[in-house]
Amino acid sequence: MTPVYNYLTSGTLPSDQKEAAVVRRRACAYVILDFNLYKRGFSIPLLKCVEEDRVDYILREIHEGFNSQHLGGRSLARKALRAGYLMTPHHYT
Repeated sequence: MTPVYNYLTSGTLPSDQKEAAVVRRRACAYVILDFNLYKRGFSIPLLKCVEEDRVDYILREIHEGFNSQHLGGRSLARKALRAGYLMTPHHYT
């Protein structure tokens, strides 16, 4: 589990004061729905945060796509965002 998820579900914070302040500050941008962590977005209402082990699968599915489009890096990242996925460093979410 991640610090933000733990904080939002059970209210537990890391023991380090600086890290706890960072988690508390970042947590206001996230919400838990059906045991899934979502980041509130400005132009996109909710972005689903995915575990690190699912990132490769999701990006591969988007990259290969319906017609095997083989998108470049930036296009692939934009398409993943439009699909509602957020790939963030695991220690922040």
